[in-house]
Amino acid sequence: MKKNTLSIFIVMTVLGLLLSACQPAQTATDAGAPSDPDVPAEEATQAPAEVAPTATLDPILSTDVRFDPASGADPTGLVYEVLLKEENGELFPTLALAATVSDDGLDYIISLRPGVTFHNGSVLNADTVIANFNRWYDPNDTARGNGTYEAWATNFGGFKGETDEDGIPKSQYDGIEKVDELTVLVHLNKPDAEFLNKLANSAFAIVSQNNLTRPLFGSEALGDGGTGRYTIGSWSETGLSLDPYADYWNPAVVPDSSMDITFSN
Repeated sequence: MKKNTLSIFIVMTVLGLLLSACQPAQTATDAGAPSDPDVPAEEATQAPAEVAPTATLDPILSTDVRFDPASGADPTGLVYEVLLKEENGELFPTLALAATVSDDGLDYIISLRPGVTFHNGSVLNADTVIANFNRWYDPNDTARGNGTYEAWATNFGGFKGETDEDGIPKSQYDGIEKVDELTVLVHLNKPDAEFLNKLANSAFAIVSQNNLTRPLFGSEALGDGGTGRYTIGSWSETGLSLDPYADYWNPAVVPDSSMDITFSN
């Protein structure tokens, strides 16, 4: 089948765009929490400051819980990276170097950037990307956890096994295959001209396969499993310190110093 290669190759002249795309994510919002009928009334009325915040840097859960309901910033975008970055409607390579789409718009071959390592030392490869897609799509995946994965449902229509009243799958995404160590083939069941742009959503940042099955993996104790320019340095009740990642795949944009984020009261 004839393929059309999308123009998302990058040269050194666009490093400035990559740098600007890696600025801190939007300010976190207060997700709130439902009341628990099993909690005694005197405990349920405790001041919020006495309740431990929900903390995770998990990109796909950041749209469900955010990093920390009490936080004034969300550092997720500094620690993790997506396959492609979008700037003013134009796509630029990040963890992926190129994508080729079939004439019928149903198959996407995505070529991964070689030499990318996660903060835990593991290497970016096709198996890791497949593990992330399976987690997003399949409610029964072992790495799924308890998140609602709203970003996936919003962008791709539904999850594995879900159909409409006519028995048609709700999700236009239909699966992913390994072509080789640095190439994956993504299948859709109906064309989606915005498919690659949707992958630029920060919720779909790629996490190390070693971290996916560890609850609240985005923490100081468990490590973050990202590939971004920053890695978690320290984590406390009052704030978070991010350190430059010396082995980042683009040395030209490695920060010179750490970044401190203070949690709001």
